[in-house]
Amino acid sequence: MPICQIKTNYKFTPEEKTEFLKSVASELSVILEKPLPAVMTMLSEEYMFMNNSDDTVVFAEFRYLKDFASPEEKSAFLKDFADRALALFRKFTSVDPYRVYMQFTEMTREGAWRYTE
Repeated sequence: MPICQIKTNYKFTPEEKTEFLKSVASELSVILEKPLPAVMTMLSEEYMFMNNSDDTVVFAEFRYLKDFASPEEKSAFLKDFADRALALFRKFTSVDPYRVYMQFTEMTREGAWRYTE
């Protein structure tokens, strides 16, 4: 299950929050080639301070399962992933790209759990 956990000090309205999370989940589904019901997104609004400022800041952590044919393929994938995530964050929050931190964690299939009957 791909997971995205986002923390920000941006103040979303309830409607914006729902639209944002739906957009993030949809984009992750496409990027990771996973069905939308398998994608989890989380959003926490926090008090955050960066570079002596409380201007909008975003921290996002992505956990995913994906196989790569080569290190070059993985590098290109991560660049595309980061670019697409940043575009979404900027669309909804107008955050300065220098105030965004993203962490990508590739999970192993053995290290990921999912419920099966």
